[in-house]
Amino acid sequence: MSGGSASDALHRRRDRWGKIALLTAVVIFVVVIGLVAYLAIQVTRSVSSIPRDTTFIPTGSRPPSASSTSTTKQTYAAMNILLIGSDYRPGEGERSDTFMVLHIPADRKSVYLVSYPRDMWVAIPGHGKAKINAAFSYGGVALAVSTLENLTAARIDHVMVTDFSNFIQLVDTVGPITVDNPVASTKVVPDDYGISYDFTHAGPTFLSDGKMALSFVRERKNLPNGDLDRTLRQRAFVKALALKVATPEVLANPVKLNELIGDVGKYLKVDDGMTNDVIFSLALSLTGIRSGSQVHMVQAPITGFGTSSDGQSTDVVDVPGNTALGQALQNDTMADFVATHPKTEWGYTPPAPSPTATNS
Repeated sequence: MSGGSASDALHRRRDRWGKIALLTAVVIFVVVIGLVAYLAIQVTRSVSSIPRDTTFIPTGSRPPSASSTSTTKQTYAAMNILLIGSDYRPGEGERSDTFMVLHIPADRKSVYLVSYPRDMWVAIPGHGKAKINAAFSYGGVALAVSTLENLTAARIDHVMVTDFSNFIQLVDTVGPITVDNPVASTKVVPDDYGISYDFTHAGPTFLSDGKMALSFVRERKNLPNGDLDRTLRQRAFVKALALKVATPEVLANPVKLNELIGDVGKYLKVDDGMTNDVIFSLALSLTGIRSGSQVHMVQAPITGFGTSSDGQSTDVVDVPGNTALGQALQNDTMADFVATHPKTEWGYTPPAPSPTATNS
């Protein structure tokens, strides 16, 4: 009897501990699921906080949506997103200094950042010819979109607008980044805050915080090709920031990721077609972009510098080159465009400016 009792007691203890272990596992599972659900709700709230604007996308006749010419069956659609960076400085007001088209191919194996230098002399619908950044001043985001679509004959699917000086501060959120500086400064000068940073060496450059990053992307007068070189740095910075965000240090840290999305919501506005579903779907489709070799930086081609009738220095549009670029954006053949226009990747170095050109 005693042996049977001992055996029964052992079985009861095993059953009890088994139930406790099962209960503990269930509690842990519930807690984890609850935490994941909480964080998911927080991330969704952060994405929902990004302002949407119903006026960003123009109405009327527009190019059709981009389509891939690949014979391989595609899971996704090619997409062109216009990134507009406005830059406010005391005494100068707000300007749109950054125009980039983010082309996302249908195969999602790479992305292309295409810069349009602010001094490109183009036709602005309803206003004649002017510098491309004047479109933003004349008619806001919608006119900027129409101007680019008029220049490229490629559809802009979505728009993101940010105060570039604030957006740069995301470095403070994700942590220091290393950017591949494409062009060295000619000298060291203090920035708007009186801080001097040394960017006189090309190659890997450590950016410790937002102020240093802002100084890096704002510099123009001490670069050999002025604004053209500044667009190189802007693309290099966006590339480095994107690759930093794609690291496990950020993506695998729900708290940091939520903080990042929340900060983006403070500095970014998008068109009303960029819903939460579109943002989440796009983010998931781009999880394979992890290497710098997958992010291509392209500059819209120009033939050199010129001077407008009212004395403004301008960048002369390479019409055949931009026609080919527009077709590549529309037909999802950017890889072919870069292969046949190798000087546009990173940036085209034009001849020296005319002595008669001004710095308007």
